[in-house]
Order: sequence, then C-alpha cells, then structure tokens
Amino acid sequence: MIGNLLKYGMLPLTVLWLSACSSVNKDVVPDKEPEELYMLAYESLAEENYGKAKEYLEAIDSRYPFGPYAHQVQMDLIYTYYKDREDDLAIAEIDKFLRLNPQDPNIDYVLYMRGLTNMQKATNRMLNLLFIDTYDRDVSHLEQAFSDFRLLIAKYPESMYAADSYARMVYIRNALARHEYDVADFYYRKGAYLSSARRCQNILTSFRDTDILEDALTLLEKDYTALKLPELADRTRQLKKMNLR
Repeated sequence: MIGNLLKYGMLPLTVLWLSACSSVNKDVVPDKEPEELYMLAYESLAEENYGKAKEYLEAIDSRYPFGPYAHQVQMDLIYTYYKDREDDLAIAEIDKFLRLNPQDPNIDYVLYMRGLTNMQKATNRMLNLLFIDTYDRDVSHLEQAFSDFRLLIAKYPESMYAADSYARMVYIRNALARHEYDVADFYYRKGAYLSSARRCQNILTSFRDTDILEDALTLLEKDYTALKLPELADRTRQLKKMNLR
C-alpha cells in the first residue's frame, strides 16, 4: 500500500521536473523560425560569444537538419567549435561534412579548418608557459595537421588558403624537428648515446631543411665522442662546417 502511494505520488513530481527542464531548454534556445535563430547565431559570432552561437547553431542543426540553413550551419559549427576550443567536436563535424559533401566548393576551407583544429589540439599552453621539457609530448596531432594542409595544397593549389597552409607546414616541420631534437637531448642527458645519435641522424635525413639542423649536428658529434667513435665525430664536425657556409 505504502509502496503504491510512493510510486503514484512520485509521478506528478516527475512530470513537473521534466516540464521544468523543457521550459529551461526553451529559455536557452527559444522556439523560433530557423532564420531568426540563425540571425541570433550570427550576432553571437560577431560578438565572439562562441558559447551562445554554438547553442543557436546546434538548435538549428537538430531542429531543421534539411532546412535552407543546414549547409551554412554545418560550416559555422566547424568554426564555432574551433574558436570555442571544442576540438573533438570540430573534427567530428568536419569529418561529417566531408563525408556528406565530397564535391562541395568549400572543401578547401573545411580541410584548412581541419588542419587548424589539429594544430590547436597539439597545443599545450601550460607546457609552453612553464617551459617544461617536451621530449614526451604527443606530436600525432601535429603530424595529422601537416597531412591536412598537404592534402589541401595538393588538391586545391589555387585555394586562398594554400599560402597560409604552406607556411603552417613549414612551422610544423620545424616543430617536429625540434621535438625530435628534444628526444635526442633527453637520451644524451640520460647517457643513452646510441639512441640519441639515432634521433639526430633522423633529423639529418627527415628534417635537413629545418632550423634545428646545426644543433642536431653538434649533439651528434657529442654522441659519437661519448661512444668513442672519433672518426664519425670528426666527420660530423666537418659536415657542420659545410652547412654553416
């Protein structure tokens, strides 16, 4: 008897709670026509209020998935997620767009945003601020960003985003080379001279045109000296002189 009373007594409370939640959601994103919601989203983007813009765009995307604003909303969501540092959501939206719109005239922009988002995922502000060693930092997102920009340039060489993509590829190559050097330096400081030398050799073969080459040659010479390989150390010293000319 008591159980039934509790059971049926809770039902009105549950209905009231669900009703209240529904009311809150409507207050967050009002029940308006898609063009009105898009104007609110556009105004929020103009004010750089990306959290609010995201709410409006997501509402349009879910309520009117085949409406006249659907295509633009998808592209705006990519940008909004990126600016709001919702990198995983941005990548998911990008991949969905590429899958559903393989011939879209804005594919170059979407690929560009994919590269930017992967670069952002690779960024760790705390490490940059604290100057902590970066030898164990995950660089897979940087490598993916490099691939994104390379694909954009290969498929759309005349794109307005091609020049910036190339500049970012140069930056990423230098960052990857620096990471490789940091790993080599870490191994050297730990006395693992052979592992350090291998990392330096990788810089010579894969990142020869980067800013870290001279430092890598200096470290490689030290590795060979520590390994008691004077001929290789001398050859590396000569190679460094040739590159300094």
